[in-house]
Order: sequence, then structure tokens, then C-alpha cells
Amino acid sequence: MKKLKYIMVSLFAVMMSCDGDDIDIPESVTPSNLTVSAQNMGEGVFDFTASAANANYYHYDFGDGTTALETSGVTSKTYEEIGENIYTVTITAGSTEGKKISETIDVSVSLAFTDTETVTFLTNDSSKTWFLAASQQGHLGLGPAREGIDGDWWYPKWFSASAFEKCGTEDSDCLCDDELTFSVNENGGLVYTLDNKGQTYFNVGHKAVVGGGEDIDFCYDFDTSGEKIVQLSEVEGNVPDAETTGIQMTFSDGGFMGYYVGSSVYEILSISDDFLYVRTYDTENADLAWYHKFTSDVAVDGGEESLETIYTNLVWSDEFDVDGAPNAANWGYDLGAGGWGNGEAQTYTDAAENVKVEDGVLKITAIAGEGEAAVHYFDEITLSDGSGGTQTLEDFEGAAPVFTGFGGVGTAVIANPDPTGENTSANVAESTKTLGAETWAGSFFDLSAPVDLVAYPSISLKTWSPATGANIILKLENQANADENVEVSVNSTVANAWETLNFDFTGVPVGTYDRVVLFFDFGVSPSGGITSGRIKSENLYEFTYGRVEIRAKLPSAGGTWPALWALGANFDEVGWPTAGEIDIMEHVGNNNNTISSALHYPGNSAGNAIVGSTPVENATSEFHNYTVEWTPDSIKFVVDDQLVHNSFVNNATTPFNADFFLIMNVAMGGTLGGTIDAEFIEDTMEVDYVRVYQ
Repeated sequence: MKKLKYIMVSLFAVMMSCDGDDIDIPESVTPSNLTVSAQNMGEGVFDFTASAANANYYHYDFGDGTTALETSGVTSKTYEEIGENIYTVTITAGSTEGKKISETIDVSVSLAFTDTETVTFLTNDSSKTWFLAASQQGHLGLGPAREGIDGDWWYPKWFSASAFEKCGTEDSDCLCDDELTFSVNENGGLVYTLDNKGQTYFNVGHKAVVGGGEDIDFCYDFDTSGEKIVQLSEVEGNVPDAETTGIQMTFSDGGFMGYYVGSSVYEILSISDDFLYVRTYDTENADLAWYHKFTSDVAVDGGEESLETIYTNLVWSDEFDVDGAPNAANWGYDLGAGGWGNGEAQTYTDAAENVKVEDGVLKITAIAGEGEAAVHYFDEITLSDGSGGTQTLEDFEGAAPVFTGFGGVGTAVIANPDPTGENTSANVAESTKTLGAETWAGSFFDLSAPVDLVAYPSISLKTWSPATGANIILKLENQANADENVEVSVNSTVANAWETLNFDFTGVPVGTYDRVVLFFDFGVSPSGGITSGRIKSENLYEFTYGRVEIRAKLPSAGGTWPALWALGANFDEVGWPTAGEIDIMEHVGNNNNTISSALHYPGNSAGNAIVGSTPVENATSEFHNYTVEWTPDSIKFVVDDQLVHNSFVNNATTPFNADFFLIMNVAMGGTLGGTIDAEFIEDTMEVDYVRVYQ
């Protein structure tokens, strides 16, 4: 221990006796002369170069929350925020001893939104022309604005091509002559060109554009052709991913897509090589959304090209050459009423009068029965404040209000037909929904003063219904603006007796509600006892791919809706439209000798289905061949060997790559069949044969 102590003391003495000039101690040096440069490389990319004396590293803070550490001082940064932005970049030069200096530099980034895939679909190397898809169901639709009550989003599923047609009449068909093209200019910008042939279709309310005094709602000699610049951007607001691409187009200088509603901004709902589906908002009524469906495939509207089939081997058929019931080895029946969601009027049976084979053809016949109109009674419409305070709105004991019916409903004040139970008053209102009335039929009466829903948020109504479960809707509107409205739906709970139903309007928007609208048994049309037939090959013959050919003659009566179609065989497991639906032929008696075909699948169903139509001369008096050619790559619809519409590109993402089964039926009324002829007795679809080739 003594030796160790001696060594330590001696070393300390040596250190204390040393002069600083005798040893080399490193000096801590601060970097100096820091210079920074930034070069804009375009599309949000900047190249930075920094240099400083005595610097061992360079730290970059790019001003957008990201950083980088470099030893050379050279780095590159890509900014991604869309728009005009200025970023303060801080560059720090440091030494290994911890000394450092900093400089800042501002960079201005102008970054326009772009989407290469969308531009490709729109332009196709500038060779693509878009037309309004006149044969498509829902090619021009109207619905509530995208952010409705409780954030609901509504597509225009209620507007079919026949119900909201702008291409079939002389005063509006200029809309379907418009040609729309997109291209990319020399600066890389997207350019839109409209050729409207010198005529513009104006929605009513936009008369100021043409400087006239009339309220225009037809084609007008006003040339709005020309080029506009298109800016792509992300859609703002509450936009569910499943219902939009998330991209919108804004046209310069008031540009628009053929139909003038005052808007230059169009949200892209879906886009493909063949179809473009957009939504825009009416500048005169912010509550309304307009939907346009365009096609770049002129074959959708007809053509003379013959089908060159790849399927020639007959693998299954029914020639209907044995009289009696359809061959039970090939066909089963769907039985029941209502059409499973389409609001149809018929009840399907397996009776021979509705479905039979006779004289070498299958006959599916819709027959009118002896049904009755639907009658409901109502009384004592009463306002309630929720604390026991009430105010009678109408009890029908004084002067009767003036009722206005619509869709096939008549309403009048009568003596109470059942003065028992909850309602023994003398007079009540009677609502009669006639045979074949629209499913949305109802009536209304006006009030002398608006309803105060703040003071009285609840409304009660005594009703008498012939059945339980009838959907009763109480709707309040502004007489001067029907778009200002609120409604509540309640179901009846007793049959053939009076009950009191309560309609809760708590929390609805404040408005001027001075009209009462009532719908009884909403969604149902009195069928008049109509029966019909629907047969199917489910679990008997199911197949994937092939050419299906059906030779048929179609019914012509108003309200008939015959269909030849196929449904995914996994329908009972996954439901519709996930299973997929192939409509080989549909026809409506209210638009004779025009047939349509459609594809329904997720994202493209109901009013958003892929639909095409074509005229077929004598479709109701002569037999014609209706064909679908279904391959792994495409689905083509054919009439009499001519490829006429809907050349659909099939791929692995669609449901059209698994087994389907065939269905044939005649529906009545409903969402497509429309109003049933008041004189309807019966009508028949005749099918000569069904053949499947692979």
C-alpha cells in the first residue's frame, strides 16, 4: 500500500510542474461561415446544399415535422401537402465537440393535387369521348345533398331511366348529344372540352344565365362549348370511402358537364374505362344533389356488330315440348307476394293458370283478381308539449280541410265507421289507396298557421288500419318550399280497431311547417289480387360462364315487368347484391318494345347498376332471341345475334366468377314496372326455349 501511495503522489507532482506549452490539448472549435441553398426541382421536391467551416454534420428541420441528418450537407426533400405553402427550414451545422450554428431559409411550395389513374381513365391518351349514358338507369338522377339528417348519404335509387328521362323527348334530348373530352396540355394540366352542338339544357331556376325572363327547363339555343382547365382535388367533408373515389373536378370559368345547375365542381363517385359517375350540387338549392352517369362506350346505345361467340357446345337446355307443369328436374318455384323489396303488386304461385307448358312454349301469366282498395281512417291530430299540455291541430268535427291526393290516394271526411274503443267521435278522415296505386301514394292538407315543433315536439294521431304493421308516415312541409320538410314513420300495432300513434319530432330543424302530409301503408300498392309466376333453376342447374340464349315473346300490358335473368348461387349465404345479378332481358309494358339488360353487384346496384337498353321491334308480338355471353373477361348482351349494349369488363374482383342459376318471371308494377293499367285482366310471357352453351 505504501508503494502505491508514493507513485500517485509523484505523478501528481509531475503534472503540476508541466507548462501548457509542453503538451497538445485539442481546442473546441465552433463551425463558421454556414451557407445554405435550396433548388426547387418541381412537384414538391427540393434539393438542399449546406456547407460550413469546421462542421462534422448538418441537421435539417424541414418545417413540416420531418428532419434529416447528413454529414455531407447535401439532401433532398419531397413535400406532400397540397396547395400553396411556405416552410421555414432550419439547418444546423455542428462539430463533434457539440459546438453548432444555425441558419433558416424559407421555401415556397406550390403543389397541385393529381391522380394519375383518374387522369388516365378520363383521357385515355386524349382519344376518349364521353356521352351521357342515356340507356343507363339513373343516368340523370336527383337526390338530397350528401350530408343529410344524421349524416345519411342518399343515392338517387328512386329515379330509373324511364321515371326521370331526359333523352327521350324532343325538348330535352339535346343533353344526350353533348360530347365531353379530357386531355393533357403541354404544361401537364388537365383540359376539359364540351361540344354541346349549340344547345344547353338548363334546369329550372337558372334562367339568369341566358339573360331571359322565362323559367327555362328545356333545351335552349345557347352555345356553351369550349375548353376549360380542370383542377383535381380531394373531396372535403363527410365522405364515406365506399361511396366516392374521394376526388373532385373543378372546371375553370364556370365550366360544367352538359346539364346546367350552376355548379362547376363535380365529385367522382366511380370511374372506369367505360363509365364515369359524378355528383354535383344545385347552386339554387343547396339541399339537392344531381347525379350524372357518362359512358365512353358508344356500343351501350346500340350497334350492328355481330357476336363472335367462344361457346358452341350445348350443355343444358329446356325446349318446353311436353305440356303441363315445367320439368321439375329443371325448374322450381319462388312463391310469395311483394317482389322482395321492389314494391311489386303480384303474388307468385305454382298454379297452372300462372305457369304452364302448352303448345311447345312455356307460358308465365299475370292475372288480375278481385282485390280491394286499402282503406285507413284517421282522426284527432294533436300537438303535445311533453308535459301534459296539448293543442288540437285537426279533429274533423268542423269545416273539413281541403285534401289533395297523389299517386292514387283519395281522402275525405266521413262519419266514423267504427265509433268504439279509443275513438267514439262523430267524424273521421278516410284515406283510400286504390288498386294499382303508387307505393308512395298519400294526401295532404294545408294549415292556416305553421306548427310550432319547439313548443310541441310530439304529434299524436288516432288511426284505424285493416292490418298490423302498416307503415304510417306523418310528414310536415313548408307550403312555399316542399324541400323544407320533416317526417316520422310509425307502424300500426292493431288491426280493425282504433289506436293512438305518437310521432316524435324532437330535435328536428326549425322551419315553417304549415302542410300536413300523410302516407298510409307506405311502400305497398294494393295488388287487386294479381297472381303470376316465377320459376328458377336454383339447386337444379347452376353454372359458371357460358352463353345463355332464351327465345321469348313479351307481354305488353301497362304495369307488366317480365324478366329473364340469373342470380349468384351463393345468394342465400351472402345476400344481394354481393351474390351478383345478371339481367339478360327486362321489359316494361309502359314502355313497349324497348328492352334493357343490367348487372348488379356491390357498388353498382339498384339505381347505380350497369344498365343498357335498345329498341326491339315487335318484342311483344314476335319471338326474339335474348342472349348473354359470360366469360372470365367480359359480359356481353345480345338481341337476335347482334351485340347491342353493355360490353362489361369482368375481372377477379366481381362476383361474376362463380355459379349462377336462371330465373324467369313476370312481375307487376313496382319500382320499374310502374303504374298498372286500371283495365288490366291478364298478360303472358311466352318462352320457346332456354339453352346454355359452354
